Amino acid sequence: MYCCFFFKASTCLELRALVPAVSGVYRIYPWRDRQRPVDVYCDMKTQGGGWTAIQRRVYGPVRFNRTWSEYKKGFGSAETEYWLGNDLIHMLTVKNTTSLYVSIMLTNRTTLYERYDQFYITDEADDYRIQLAGNATGSLGDSMRDPLPSWNINGMKFSTADRDNDLWPGGPCGSRWGGWWFNHCGKTFLNSDHQYPPWDPKVSNRSHIRETMMMIK
Repeated sequence: MYCCFFFKASTCLELRALVPAVSGVYRIYPWRDRQRPVDVYCDMKTQGGGWTAIQRRVYGPVRFNRTWSEYKKGFGSAETEYWLGNDLIHMLTVKNTTSLYVSIMLTNRTTLYERYDQFYITDEADDYRIQLAGNATGSLGDSMRDPLPSWNINGMKFSTADRDNDLWPGGPCGSRWGGWWFNHCGKTFLNSDHQYPPWDPKVSNRSHIRETMMMIK
């Protein structure tokens, strides 16, 4: 579904006050000029609704082991699975007041989640470094900020198949696995095309997953 109001909403949160509480694909205008539309998946129910999905995976045909340029611009389709694009994620989170909601639906349709109070990524000049702050609550556990320094991805730069920014001495995580904020590879990775543990230790096998989403508001 697309929202066709004269008001050009920049996020799903702005749309939430104007549409029924129905999750699905909506058209937003997130760029500063409000002229370039972007189709995104909006969750209009979870914890008050208004969440803009920046990542959605159903492990279909969309390949996530992509180049730096592809992760910068975004790829896939909001109708199925996609990565919104690091330039746009940076712009939507640059004020440092954005929450991150990660959800993993298992094959038995149980949904686990983790909500971070504050999330943003820096710009391309700083390699889209991830920053998490505040509390983390939910049923997944805060594996992004693991107490073991080599597994903690908070503050890490983004890596892809063609740009290695991780700290693992054993080789580039990005070229082996795909785009993500890697440290010594790490305990969380939702963009794998292989059997990398998606959210260890809570979800240690990708075959147990039906769908993943990363959402902001």
